[in-house]
Amino acid sequence: MKHSTRNLLAAAAALVVLGGAFAALKLTEKEPQTASSAADDTAISLLSKQIEDVQSMQVKNKNGGFVIVPKTTAESAASGGSTHTTYTVQGLEGLPLYETAAENVVKDGFSLVASKNVGSVSSLKDYGLDNPSAEVQVNFKDGTSFDYLLGNEAAGSDGYYMAGKGSDNVYVVSVDGGMFNGVKDFVQKELYSLTNASSGQETPAIDFISLSSPHLGEQLTVTSQNNSVTVSDGKQSVLVDDTQYSTLATAISTVTADEVTAIHPTAEQIKQYGLDTPSMTLSFTADKHSHTLKAGNTENGMRYIMADSIDAIFGIKEETSSVWATATLFSLRSKFVQIPNIIDVSGLDVTADDKTYTFEKARTKNASKSTKDSEVYDYTVTCNGKAVTYEPNFQKYYQNIVAVQLLEEANADSDGVATAMSGQPAFTVRFRFYDAARKPVTVQYYIVGDRRYLAVVDQVPQGLVTGTNVTGLIADTATVAENGAVQAGL
Repeated sequence: MKHSTRNLLAAAAALVVLGGAFAALKLTEKEPQTASSAADDTAISLLSKQIEDVQSMQVKNKNGGFVIVPKTTAESAASGGSTHTTYTVQGLEGLPLYETAAENVVKDGFSLVASKNVGSVSSLKDYGLDNPSAEVQVNFKDGTSFDYLLGNEAAGSDGYYMAGKGSDNVYVVSVDGGMFNGVKDFVQKELYSLTNASSGQETPAIDFISLSSPHLGEQLTVTSQNNSVTVSDGKQSVLVDDTQYSTLATAISTVTADEVTAIHPTAEQIKQYGLDTPSMTLSFTADKHSHTLKAGNTENGMRYIMADSIDAIFGIKEETSSVWATATLFSLRSKFVQIPNIIDVSGLDVTADDKTYTFEKARTKNASKSTKDSEVYDYTVTCNGKAVTYEPNFQKYYQNIVAVQLLEEANADSDGVATAMSGQPAFTVRFRFYDAARKPVTVQYYIVGDRRYLAVVDQVPQGLVTGTNVTGLIADTATVAENGAVQAGL
């Protein structure tokens, strides 16, 4: 038996067969006159059905359309053993959806209430119904259906012009904006968030980050321990740049896409968007939760990504994602070449202008200033056996040594780096520590040009620094060795 179709009628409570295909709808308004007649502004119920009667709702629109179906689940025995009905979009199984989006479309669209009865019109084109914004078919469990068209926005109201399929009687109705969505618009763009806004709790600290970039040949790890955060490439471990790390942590704590690019992507689509071999894969843990992000190609300022096990490809603005998608050791690290705390340093071995300087920094506990929880020391410094005033002379000199910052990255495999390191360093400083278990750290600077020096820490190239930094250290060393005062700040 064919399904009968419920359509809109112009006469109240009258049953009219439209071309033999549509069954009558129960209407409550008076007999409409013509399009020029005075419109009825009272609420007009166009169909007497309940939302529980809906079997499915099919929408075709200029964005493609979608099909919504009810999904009934049984509640637990503790909840009384009742059932609960939600609404989902066909084809989006397994994807995170906006919880109420589909339900709102169904609630507003399955049984319309008109605010106006425009009446029978001679031209549907005047109302955008010849080329409708949406074609809707609501199928009910009793085998009937309700078919209608949505046209232009109605002037002077928040509604749209509407007519039953095959009818020239026009109404003004309000519908949910989701009626004009494409299927991808129901997919949630917030991929995950470490913060539950309703809980009022702070974002949990990130414990560990792993970044893998086969294109750059880097495998980076970022770890947080003892109130400090370091980044390592396996060859060296350095402190992170606080600002850059904060930006990174913020960017990955809550990831919200700007577009849904592909749902249930095929292998061909995954390759098309550069996610078969991601340019960057980032994984991290925070408060025992783990997340993974993969970065693919960029196009028109948009980077394509995948997240966790979500079977979809998303687009996110490059300006938002670049902090992790293009991360390198250099971009994440502190730009200070080496910055040990002066209170931990027991001495320095310096070579400058082919001269060697040995600074010894002896310490004596100050009993009157020390407490049970904090020890305070007095320091005496010598250079090659000669006394150097600890404050301010040695302190300012030390400040200049650790204040040197990297300007740009240096590729360890480049010819320029290899050539520079084959020569003699212009300046070398070796940090020694009171803690016998802590290994000394050696920093060397090699000239690579008129105004640039290569910084090397324990034989690992770090990057390029300004030449005046190094020449200033050479001059300062000779001055402080004679217990002279140097100007702090390079």
